Amino acid sequence: MNKFFNWLEEKFVPIMAKFGNQRHILAIRDGFISAMPLMIVGSFLLILAFPPFKEGTNFFLAKAWMNFASKYFDNLMMPFNMTMGIMTIFISIGIGYSLAKSYGLDALSGGMLSLMSFLLVAAQMKDGGLPTAFLGGTGIFTAILTSIFSIEILRFLKKKNWTIKLPEGVPPRIAVSFEALIPVFMCVIIFYPLSILVKTTTGMSIPAAIMKLFEPLLIASDSLGAVIIAALLCHLLWFAGIHGASIVSGIMQTFWLTNLAANQEALRMGEALPKIFMEPFWAFYIVIGGSGATLALTMLYLKSKSSHLKSIGKVAILPALFNINEPVIFGTPIVMNPVFFIPFVLAPIVNGTIAYIVLKLGLVSRIVALPPWTTPAPIGAMWAAGWDIKAAILVLVLAVVSGMIYYPFVKIHENRTEQDQEDKVAA
Repeated sequence: MNKFFNWLEEKFVPIMAKFGNQRHILAIRDGFISAMPLMIVGSFLLILAFPPFKEGTNFFLAKAWMNFASKYFDNLMMPFNMTMGIMTIFISIGIGYSLAKSYGLDALSGGMLSLMSFLLVAAQMKDGGLPTAFLGGTGIFTAILTSIFSIEILRFLKKKNWTIKLPEGVPPRIAVSFEALIPVFMCVIIFYPLSILVKTTTGMSIPAAIMKLFEPLLIASDSLGAVIIAALLCHLLWFAGIHGASIVSGIMQTFWLTNLAANQEALRMGEALPKIFMEPFWAFYIVIGGSGATLALTMLYLKSKSSHLKSIGKVAILPALFNINEPVIFGTPIVMNPVFFIPFVLAPIVNGTIAYIVLKLGLVSRIVALPPWTTPAPIGAMWAAGWDIKAAILVLVLAVVSGMIYYPFVKIHENRTEQDQEDKVAA
């Protein structure tokens, strides 16, 4: 076991830490985070437009909701279409802004350049309007690639001093705008002809071709294997002292949002929801109370005979209800603690496996909304599943399962803690 821990610390952690701090990964993460408030609100309005009740229900509140949704359907869907429906616009601006800022370039110019480059290949104006087919989830991969490439073009030209320089007396904002002229021109003559070339040779637009290319990855990202690998990677990193959730979410966020958009489109079209694994699945089924599914651990601490562990439980319980678990992670501590290695890694994997099978069998509704990850898990799971109460019941069952996994290891840790306290008193 010590050899494994040494390998984690000396080999695995440095590689993943370097990957997690890579500027392009951070820019992608920042782009998604910047668009998150818009997507949360849009998802909420989608649920309002599609009440979770069957036709013919006699429950008066359900009937009132259904009548309201039917009467104002177009009004309710408009904010959704202007948030989730065009989320790649916001994401491309966010990625370009963040990446340009990391290079010391003008962030606003970077955001605008990224957006223009994305629109050139994904939404070329036709009949006086912009087509929106690839402005939602199906355009995410294109938005990422065009944003990164456009900023790299901007950086290259800036590094070579191939920009228009104005005299020092010119207001800074105007000078920056003129500096961006050549990068804008270069992006236009690169991305637009490329779009025409791809369309001519393949019969598909660039976003459609990219989606086709990434199709195997998208299928794999919604598998039970993806759930297990993501949970394992996250918790190995956390155990070694690296914020594993940040790295895993940075990798998976693209797939999660694409899967969510696919479910929302299916809901809008009245079709079966095709996807399972996305951010709410992670936040409310896998890591209940935070990484390691430590809500159960915190509650076990509250019942501990050790005054030290009980005090940790009292401090940690309120944050844990909102999926924030640093108090219990570092208060225990769990990092590099051999006692908690097995339950900390195993509980999320077991939770994810059970939840995946339950959703796959249709016993609980699949996810159609994007609540904030800090929403208490039973409420967040219901919200994400279109207010299906069975989702909250599943969360409670998984919390009990997590508690059963943690219990014997808590007892071992409790006995050791008590012994340490007795030794200190004796000394």
